[in-house]
Order: sequence, then C-alpha cells, then structure tokens
Amino acid sequence: MRLTPRLALLTALVTVVAGLPAVPAQAAAARNFFVDCQAAPGGSGRNAAGPLTSLAQVNTIAFRAKDTVKFRAGTVCTGRLEPVGSGTAGGPVTFTSYGDGPKPIIQGDGGEWAVHLVDNSHVTIEKLHITNPAPATGKRTGIQYNSTTPAAKAGLVLRDLEISDVAGWGNKTGANASWFAYSAGISVQALPDGVPGPIDGITITGNYIHDTGGGGIKISRKGNDYHRNVHIARNTIRAVGGDGIVVHASDRPLVEHNVFDEGGAGKYPYIDGNFAGMWPINSVDPVFQYNEVARQRPTIYDSTAWDCDGGIKGTCLYQYNYSHDNAGGFFLGCQGCTEFPDYKATAILRFNIAQDDCRIANTDNAPFRVYNNTFFCASQKIDMRLNQDTRFVNNVFLAAQGTFPTGAGITYDANVYHGGITPPAGDARAVTADPLLAAPGTATGAGDAAGYRLLAGSPSLGTGVQVADLGDRDYFGNPLTTLNRGAYSGLAVAAQPYAAIEDAYNNVGVSSDLNPNTGGLSTSGRSYSGQGLEKAGLAPGRAVTVLGAAFTWHPRPYGWADNVKAAGQTIRVQGRGTKLVLLGTGVFKVREGVVRLTYTDGSTEDRTVRFGDFWDAAAPAGGVVVARTDYHNITQTSYKNPASGQTRESGVAVFGYAVPLDPARTLESVTLPQGSPLADAGLHVFDMKIASDGR
Repeated sequence: MRLTPRLALLTALVTVVAGLPAVPAQAAAARNFFVDCQAAPGGSGRNAAGPLTSLAQVNTIAFRAKDTVKFRAGTVCTGRLEPVGSGTAGGPVTFTSYGDGPKPIIQGDGGEWAVHLVDNSHVTIEKLHITNPAPATGKRTGIQYNSTTPAAKAGLVLRDLEISDVAGWGNKTGANASWFAYSAGISVQALPDGVPGPIDGITITGNYIHDTGGGGIKISRKGNDYHRNVHIARNTIRAVGGDGIVVHASDRPLVEHNVFDEGGAGKYPYIDGNFAGMWPINSVDPVFQYNEVARQRPTIYDSTAWDCDGGIKGTCLYQYNYSHDNAGGFFLGCQGCTEFPDYKATAILRFNIAQDDCRIANTDNAPFRVYNNTFFCASQKIDMRLNQDTRFVNNVFLAAQGTFPTGAGITYDANVYHGGITPPAGDARAVTADPLLAAPGTATGAGDAAGYRLLAGSPSLGTGVQVADLGDRDYFGNPLTTLNRGAYSGLAVAAQPYAAIEDAYNNVGVSSDLNPNTGGLSTSGRSYSGQGLEKAGLAPGRAVTVLGAAFTWHPRPYGWADNVKAAGQTIRVQGRGTKLVLLGTGVFKVREGVVRLTYTDGSTEDRTVRFGDFWDAAAPAGGVVVARTDYHNITQTSYKNPASGQTRESGVAVFGYAVPLDPARTLESVTLPQGSPLADAGLHVFDMKIASDGR
C-alpha cells in the first residue's frame, strides 16, 4: 500500500490552502479540469484548449465540492489516478469524460491499482474505461477504495464504467492466497480490520466488467462498523477470474439486476481454490434479487450461483433470480465454514428459476427455507446435502434423476416432482404429474424466462400452500393472490408456436473444451466439443450447406442452449421448396421420429426424420454425416483441469436429413416428434431449413 505518500501530499496541500484567505465553503465555485494525455503539455487544465496531460498532474490537485475532472474521449492516460480531496452530498467531486468517441482509458501501470481512492467522500467516477494490465498476475485491481482512518466516509459512486484487462491474482491457494481477496475489477477495503470507518453510500451501477483477474466487484473487509446504503445494480460481469459480486461488511446491502457470466474465465482466469457467483459475508440482512449467474467453471467445492457465507446476521435473502449451467449448481450455505462467527441467519430462497443448476449444498445448522422455486434439471441430477431446520415448500422439480435427503428437521411440503425422480416419503401433498411448464429450458436470461410459466391444466395452478416469508409477488411480478407451485403464480397461459427454432432451444449440445461441464445432450452430461467440431469444419457462425440447404452453424456462445430436445414443439418454418432439411442427432439409440408438416392452407403431412445416434459413424439411409469428431466432452473429473472433461472413448457426429415437401403448397410450421424436454432418450434438432432440388 502506498498510503503514506498520499497522506503527506494531502498534508502539504492543506498547509498551502491554510495560507490563503479564508473562503466560505458555500461560496467556493465549481471548477472544471480537462485532461487529454495525447495533447501537448503546458496547459492549465481549466479549459479544453489547454488541458492537463498526465495523471500525475491530476493527482496534485486538492479537490473540493462540485469539482469536475473531464477526460477527453478516445484518449489513453497511463499511470495511476490517485485523487485527493472530497466533495459534499450535494456537490460530489466527479471524474467523467467529454467529447465524442470511445470512453477515455485510464491505463494502470501494472501496480496494485489503476485508480486509488483513500478516505475520500462524495466522489463519483463515471464514463471511463479503466485497465490495469501486466505481464504477470498479482495483487491488483482496477478501482480500489481504502478506508484508513476511524472517521466515517460517504458517497462513493461508480457508474457507467468499463473495467477490463486487470491482471489480478487468480489463485486462492498457496503462499499468496490472500491476494485473491484483494484482486478484482472494483475493490472496496477497510484496513486494518476493525479500525477504519465505514462508508455510508456505496453505489456501483451500470458498469461492464470483464477480463479482470480475481473477480468482478468485491467489498472485501470490515472496519469499525458496517457500510450502509450499499446498492450494486445493473452491472454486467463477464469472463473474470473469480467471484462475480462479493458483499462484505454491509448493513442491508441490495444487489439487483446484475449479470455474471463465465466466472473463472477471461484473460486472467482462475487457477485454484474456490469462488462463487454472488454472495454476502459478515453482513446484516443482505438481499439479492433479479440477478443472473451462468456458466461458472468448476472449483474445489463452490461455483454455485448463490451462497450465504459466514458472519451473516438476520436473513440472507435470494429472490427473483435466474441461473443456469453453473458447475457448482444453485446454492451453497456455508455460514459455519469461515473465520467469522456463525450467527445462524435464516437463508430464504424464494421465487428463483434454476436451469440445469440442481445442486444445493447447505452445511449450516440454521433455518433454511426454499419456497416456490422452479428447477429444470435437463441433464443434471438433483443433488442435495441438507442439515436440520430445512423446509422445501411449493417448489417444482423437473428432473430425470436425483434423490431428496431426509432426516430430522428436514421438511418437504406441496412440491412437484416429475421426470424420473421420486418424492420423499414425508411430502404428503406431493404431485408427480407433469407441471406443464410452457417452454422449460428456453430462457436466455433473467428477463426471458416466460417458458417457466404454467399451461392450462397444470397441477401446480392454485395448489400452493401458504407459508410465512413468501413476500408479495412471484418471479414475474404477479401478486400472490392465487398461489401456485413454482416460481410462477399467475394465470394459466396458452401454448404458442415458436416464431423461430432459436426460440425453442432448450438444451446445451455443444460446450467449450475450457468449460465442458455446461453440456447436456444426455443425462450423463455428454456434449459435442465446440473446438472438435471446429476442426471438423463446423465453426460458430460458419455457413455450411447440407443436402442443398444453407445453414449458419451455432450462432450462440458455447454453453448456451443451442438445440431443441424434441418434445412436440411447433415451430414456424415458412416458405416453399421440395424438402425440409434438419440438422441434429439421436440420443440413447433413438434414431428416428415423426414430424408433422403444416401448410398455410391448413393441410398436414407426417414425415419420418432419421438421424444417426450421437455415437454413430454413419448416417441412416437418406441422411448424411455433417461433421464427426474423434472425441467429445463430459463432466470434468478434475476441477482445475478442463482437459479431464474430454473423452476419446468414441467419436461423435452431427447428422443431416431431408424430408420431402409438397412444392405446390407453402409450409407454415413444423411440429417435432413427441418426447420429454429432459435430456433422456430422443431427438435433438439444431436447425432446419427449406430447400429445393437443383439449387
């Protein structure tokens, strides 16, 4: 830490100011400072024609209320921004941009931070791009705030920033394990523990954070009291080498509308240890809502979307969140496994949706309440480790496999269990019928989860039971006037045709070799290797012609739903031609099924489509092998070695097949073969196009 030189500078500036005539604080005029690090030196910085040209110059100014520092768009300033001074509640010191073009870049010099705030109050940093690259990873942040004195601070606002290329530390084990906690895109710290004052008002909103070693946003240590008015919202965090959002030492923090994708990845990936999606520690009554966590890579034990950690007082609340395909699953309760006291806070998880996030590992002997969540476990099994004082009520479980632990203090009531799982004996109001979810597996984000509403005839409609701590609304914003089972408590919806095949995608068939756990063509977690298919000629976004039809292969990132597990879906495919060409595969030796063709005149035809099985080296008569690889992906056997998720026990293939169309009529839609949306026996369709012979 380089705090002493900063304090010395502040002392010197205060001495200089003391020799000037006294000016009432309310009379001090707002000042604008312009910075252009590509301009010729020599300017005063008081106008755009004569800007300051280095961060070092900015660091010599003693800032006061209503001062604004403006960096010219499209420029790069290299070094460290270390501002001195504070604003007021009505007049913060603001660091922002001016002019047209990309956000100006504050590029750190590879030191511990690129932007460093020490004991500042009422400071806003916005509309900048902050980086801190280095040849090797280390204890490193993009923006770091340190509270070092017992006095309380206030008004830290970080918004509309891009923070990237921060070479933070990604190893939570070994001699430098402590560096991990202090490495992130944004880090707020109180050092030493228990001494510095808290911050009243931490607002971190609307930022894009990516490729930052160690994690995204971390409030990492506690001073002499809890931070208050902590709001972390609408941030997008992708491909960072650790945790998405960690909230430490905060009283009633609110974390909402954030997205965290590809935890453990990026330019500075996770190396070893553990991390999780979004979680609190050593805090009071934290609330996490409307967030999304997806595609985290495996770690020793965590990699869950949500976690309630040590030192939590009151209630740990997760509501209205969406998660999918995280290596560790849905939730980890670990209040008793940290250096902080175990206050046995009540963990409440209500009205959340989990898509192939089916592990719950709650090791705490504390109240644990799981109400009205929907779990769609297409390729992952239900995996629960529970302790006493646990209640599961009004949840929907759609899964092909898994069991539910029982024991003293574990209660199940009015849950739905369907797809191959057996309800625990203690659930007297259990339902095993199909919950009739409108389109399970098709969500592409927290705001695109309509497929988890309920169709008419669902046994979940109106059959939920009242319990305390339900809140006042469901995942979709419906009031709880009629209580259903699962995350949806509105009225029944009608089944609708899908406007395009992409809208019907409900399964992950292709995974990256760097994160093979996200795949799920089968209940054993097998998937195509994206990199293997690339070598075989199927690269993402590549145009490929199959049986006369032109396709664009795999337009989505690996690990996102990319195919339709056939379950009777009706998909609009409109046009005229002599044939309909489909790309796909069979699974569990299912190689054919009947599709229904519906024409615009209302007439229909039933045709049989034939794919090879995933393992087959040859296509059935009338079909073709589109691509074949000599290996495929499975669940990793070593958490820190993605290569353990590749197997060469057999090559696998993607197939094409054409069914005839009546060229005199216009095709309106295609209804896929009947089946289950779960990754059990059946057909998977990646795409389908109309073509004509002779073209």
